[in-house]
Amino acid sequence: MQVQLDTRSTARLDGIDGLRVLAALGVLVFHVAGVVGLQYGTGALAWLMARGEARVAIFFAISGLLLYQPWARSLLTEGGPPSARTFLTRRLLRIFPLYWLVAVTCLVAYNLPQIRDAWDWVKVLLLVHLFDPSPWWPGAQLGPIGLQQMWTLAVDLSFYLVLPLLAWGLAKLARRGDPTPDQRAVRVLVMLGVLSVASFGYLFVVHFPGYTMQLDWILPRYFPWFAAGMALCVLRVWARAGTPLSERVGRACSELARNAGICFALAALIFGLAATELGGPKVPGGWPEIQHSAFRLLAYTLMALLLIAPVAFQPPGRTRVNLVLGNRAMVWLANLSYGLFAWHILLLWLYYDLTGRPYLDMAFFPVLLPVLIGSLAMAWVTYHLVERPGRILGKRIERAWAKPR
Repeated sequence: MQVQLDTRSTARLDGIDGLRVLAALGVLVFHVAGVVGLQYGTGALAWLMARGEARVAIFFAISGLLLYQPWARSLLTEGGPPSARTFLTRRLLRIFPLYWLVAVTCLVAYNLPQIRDAWDWVKVLLLVHLFDPSPWWPGAQLGPIGLQQMWTLAVDLSFYLVLPLLAWGLAKLARRGDPTPDQRAVRVLVMLGVLSVASFGYLFVVHFPGYTMQLDWILPRYFPWFAAGMALCVLRVWARAGTPLSERVGRACSELARNAGICFALAALIFGLAATELGGPKVPGGWPEIQHSAFRLLAYTLMALLLIAPVAFQPPGRTRVNLVLGNRAMVWLANLSYGLFAWHILLLWLYYDLTGRPYLDMAFFPVLLPVLIGSLAMAWVTYHLVERPGRILGKRIERAWAKPR
């Protein structure tokens, strides 16, 4: 049966909720596999677990897909651009209230003796601690105890801050010479490709003349993953733009949606290739090699495209993909995914402290299940007490700004 791409610009991306949930669970699985020692074993499973970093590409591509949408619609349908002030207010209220709660809890529970002064608190609370050239925590941890995973949130925050300016610049260049909407779409896709290639060039800055860890954990290093989502967003909006080429673009998008299984299989194959020596050693023995970093960056970009494209191009309703990834359970879990991501490292530390269990004992499920249940419970509580009130506050601020003066 031919899948028809929905023509409504406001169509909900049902299955993206499921991808977000799976990526959040992948974060938890990756970290549990590390502390129980599964990554240090032998065989294919150990290699796959050691490449759990791939889930970050999915998170970042989803951010690009969802957040660039109002600017893409403005560019291709002549509507007004969104308010940067409203966008940033909404995003900051989305991430910081829960992050501050988790950060303060972790700093007090596990890091208080090591904190040197008030500036150490400020750096962590503002998510700029990754730029500290002489951190008070072990540098390989990427953050204080309980907050090691938050480097990805810092990169996401950088994207939020850059996106309004980036979208303005892309639109400015795409509109030069009074081009048609089709030409504007092509120009934006080309510029996103050029910027992504520049990120591969940035790897030389990271690795030469010597490897600089602080430069390896910031936005330019990971921009191709955001750009992948932004490119899919452009294609999705373009297919609905009513231009001479939009019908052809829509047919191509529908074909990808119809062949979701093939796309998923190819994504799994690419991930499997990254989980070999092509992507570098399973357990790095020193600084990463540039060729391995470049291969994984490319592989995870392609993987994210193949995973997200057929989901983003699904029509609304009861397609197989939407039933699996966009059902009520997935939507419910998607509301808890940020909390699951934010709390699980702290609960992992608490679990080992309370049980006295030895590390690296290869007992994966006895650790995974209680930490997963505890993280979901904390995520549910803080979703209702912290995240939802933050969203409500954001809407009230938007309405106040929208009132005529």
